[in-house]
Amino acid sequence: MTRTRLRYRPRVEEQTEEQATIPESSLRLMTGLALFVLAEAQRLWQTRELLHDFERRDVIDRLFPHGVPLRQFFTRFVSLMMLSTSIAVFGILADSTAVVIGAMLVAPLMFPVLGGAAAVVMGWPRRIVSSALLVAAGSFMAVLIAAAISFVIPGGISPLPGELMARTSPNLLDLGIALAAGAAGAYGQVRRHAAEALTGVAVAVALVPPLAVVGITLQLTEWQLALGALLLFLANVVGIVIAAAAIFIAAGFVPGRNPLKGHPQIVRAISWAAIATILVVIPLQFGRGSVLPVSDPTTEVTSIVEEYVTQHGPATEVVDVEVEVVDGSTMVDVVIASSLATPLVNPLAREISDQLSTPVRLRLLVVSSETKRANVTP
Repeated sequence: MTRTRLRYRPRVEEQTEEQATIPESSLRLMTGLALFVLAEAQRLWQTRELLHDFERRDVIDRLFPHGVPLRQFFTRFVSLMMLSTSIAVFGILADSTAVVIGAMLVAPLMFPVLGGAAAVVMGWPRRIVSSALLVAAGSFMAVLIAAAISFVIPGGISPLPGELMARTSPNLLDLGIALAAGAAGAYGQVRRHAAEALTGVAVAVALVPPLAVVGITLQLTEWQLALGALLLFLANVVGIVIAAAAIFIAAGFVPGRNPLKGHPQIVRAISWAAIATILVVIPLQFGRGSVLPVSDPTTEVTSIVEEYVTQHGPATEVVDVEVEVVDGSTMVDVVIASSLATPLVNPLAREISDQLSTPVRLRLLVVSSETKRANVTP
């Protein structure tokens, strides 16, 4: 595989005062465009379609079921949590993406999370607490089940599967996915014609698989990996609640054309959402390598090695690349087959170090190869 990197080197040119100044006509155009966009956004906000009372009651009935015996509800919730967690654990240990997706579809955690978002914007403290307790109980159950299954797996777990490692080093992209998926999930609740989007939401933002990873890694005493998976779960929950609350407000779940007037609970919800976002963003953005484990760089290192070998000549081929991060240093073992002279090691190590921004220790094993051909006719 060949990748071409284009590095942009800006040309430094002296600018006159006239060149550096934005023309007045362009400034007026930009200002007018910004005012037009703001006015159009305000118009759309004021003319948006609000929920009718019967639609609001329908959403409340789905998110906060009543009339169903409490024992029957908890039996169904516990059963689905046990099944989804078991499927997720086996899928992660088998390194099977398809099985993990199946666990996402079975998991029942999305509804209490969306219910919590609805309770926040409506200012229902008791329902906020009940939704939070239900999510916490389901999460604790999932971690225990995952740890128990991991404990009884014969032969141990080595090496750690890719499906597990992929959920131990979250970043801001994961929070962005949760925000988008939470908005889609809330929209599917308030607009029933878009309810089919809920299946995609369950797949896009996984709640049970990170909890399964927490249980597995705790059983393996991999504390940093467990912390990373737990942070991924919390980022998903926070993202869903924030985005879902915004959609509920915009869709008119809170009665009234101007939901901020006369509804102090919405202001409090916005404040708590801002605090929760900050608490999640800080470790996602700045905790890499200290709080969170470093992302697995195997794919990136393999691409760099393949590009370097391709430039060396067509008679050289990459056989194997193994990468391990130890105490902030990246250990790379590369095996190549070549019929030419051995590629220089230092330039390759320098290239990997520059791309990863970490110290690199490279060991290159070259296997001599020779191609022989024969033509045989009967």
